[in-house]
Amino acid sequence: MKRTRIGTALRCMAAGAVLAVLAGAGPASAAGSQKAPDPLGAPPQVHGPEVKSLAAAGGRPVSGKSPSAGPTFTQVGGVWQVNRTMAVLSNTVTDPDGDKADLTFAVYTTDAFGNPDKQVMIKDEPYGVLVSGYVNSGGTAKVTVPDGNLKPGTTYAFRTSAYDGSLYETEWSPWAKFKTRGRAVDIKLPEPDKNAMVLNEDDFQEPQKIAQPTMAVVPPTVPPTGLRAASGWNCGKVNSKTGIQPCSRIVPGVSENARQSLIKQASSGLPHLVDWCETYADSHIKRYEACISGFTYEYQGIVVKDGKPTGEVLNASWAVGQEVKLSGTSGTFTQQLILVPLEVDPKFVSVTLDVEFDCLMADDCSNGPQSWDGALEWTGADPFSHTAIGKIGHTWTPTDNTDLLDLSTKITAYSPVANPAATRWQADGAQIRCDTISSTTPGCAFYKYIPTWVMNFKKTPPAVAHAWLIQSKLPNHPGSKAATKPMFFLPAADKNAPGRDPNKNRDVICPKNSDGTSWAGKYGNPRTTTVPEISASDKMSCDEFAYASSYNSGGMPGGIIGGMNPVASGDECVQTYATRATQGEWHLYDDERLAGPTWSEVCGRSAMSGWINSTSMGGAFSSGFSGKYRLLDKDPYWVDFPEFGHCDASKATVTCTVPKP
Repeated sequence: MKRTRIGTALRCMAAGAVLAVLAGAGPASAAGSQKAPDPLGAPPQVHGPEVKSLAAAGGRPVSGKSPSAGPTFTQVGGVWQVNRTMAVLSNTVTDPDGDKADLTFAVYTTDAFGNPDKQVMIKDEPYGVLVSGYVNSGGTAKVTVPDGNLKPGTTYAFRTSAYDGSLYETEWSPWAKFKTRGRAVDIKLPEPDKNAMVLNEDDFQEPQKIAQPTMAVVPPTVPPTGLRAASGWNCGKVNSKTGIQPCSRIVPGVSENARQSLIKQASSGLPHLVDWCETYADSHIKRYEACISGFTYEYQGIVVKDGKPTGEVLNASWAVGQEVKLSGTSGTFTQQLILVPLEVDPKFVSVTLDVEFDCLMADDCSNGPQSWDGALEWTGADPFSHTAIGKIGHTWTPTDNTDLLDLSTKITAYSPVANPAATRWQADGAQIRCDTISSTTPGCAFYKYIPTWVMNFKKTPPAVAHAWLIQSKLPNHPGSKAATKPMFFLPAADKNAPGRDPNKNRDVICPKNSDGTSWAGKYGNPRTTTVPEISASDKMSCDEFAYASSYNSGGMPGGIIGGMNPVASGDECVQTYATRATQGEWHLYDDERLAGPTWSEVCGRSAMSGWINSTSMGGAFSSGFSGKYRLLDKDPYWVDFPEFGHCDASKATVTCTVPKP
């Protein structure tokens, strides 16, 4: 029930004075009946004059003596601790006649000593006060302070006055003090830059270490004479004329001298597929490049007499550098092998290597011709005469929409005094996946490489800040490389195993209103800033993290669907909004209208400009990242935020200025 207002002249008139006027008493008698005036004002007569004489109206209603504020209706040092700015104020009210009554709530700021100071004039309320609905005598009357009237982290005081429909309470209730919660998030940001350059995602892809290649047995093989089988040698038959048994193997690692030789050769102007290989001493991959190196091919001759080794062993070895370059837009790819001689025993006279490159998918992967720069023969007289570099191309011809390919290399060594011995190896970490799913154009990638997605901070600072906050602060850390919690890609419904439309994930976190408009337009923080100067039709939008197009999304159901962090509603997420404080200065705040985050949530929901929200992902992710690196269903990827490296998310309150001042 809404009270009827009267002119402002009655607003601060004491109830006793009003009664005296209504009873026909003169001003002198009315004044004589009054107590000293309340320095902060008597209860306002917001309903208008009392409607009955005192004799007919009965007893006056009375406010309770213990007004309270919440949520959560707890006190610290006599101050109610309110976990939002839309505080709920309450007090009991009784009426001696058993009539229903309401309460008027007046809110004040406090001074440095905690004393009531100035009245907070509640917006859109004629007397700047709040009036509850009527409650039964002895009941509790409540009001909620509307958004925009109270500030975060601020102490206020309030008191109440009752009305039973006929008579006003002539006194205020005791004061009650309450403090709104402080902000949990305040990230200061620059203006969005619509002209910011598109990021080259290749700049953020660091090589990923993989296990060194493993050796496979090449049949037929003969047990090495006098050597344990566990030593990993593949051996051939003893040469009947020389009594030498040939053996070969690969071993992880190369000597420092060998590594320097590799680096020297790599920088000597010879053609290379992958320019960063020379900086790594072991095997690494990127999405389309591999450096399989840091191991040695060895060929030995075990001198045997009367069926027993004499102890004399002839040695030859080569440092191996293998480079592979794939294409995201073609089924044709190339590999290159660098052989740097480390030792050739003169008793071998010479050693010749026969190299066989195989793409272990004979039906779908064909091998082109080899080409070599440098002969594959080294003499004992001049073992360091040259380095041999071989190239070969492979072509995947799709018969299925996806295939896994293994590149395998076999080297067979032989000499005029020793029979052939062969060793084959492959790097499991460099398995290749070719597909026509991510695009109808064939392409191949090292799918075990986990690429890194970097959002364009200069273009859309608030969206990037929101994603960083949720990744850094929440315990599930979606997409965090530091926490080893990758994001898992959810493509379109016809390209993922559960057939889940990513838009359904978005609808859980950011549901549409009944008229089809964004959730943010109706429920988002009204201080959210749009950018009509960039997009004339810009409206408030709802941004979620983890991304809707991921298995990490809070909207992705669990169970057989595979969601990792399912929630029933976006209301369960951390709530934030992006606003412009002044031109050139934006902030990402937690939504002060609600309870602060617990930081045990599994998702984030933020109200922000629709242009900022859509631009932060949109084509930049689909064409510049997921498409570029041929992500398929459930492929992992990292999300990184280089500009936020100086920010500390470990504290209860997350504050930071980005970029670092």
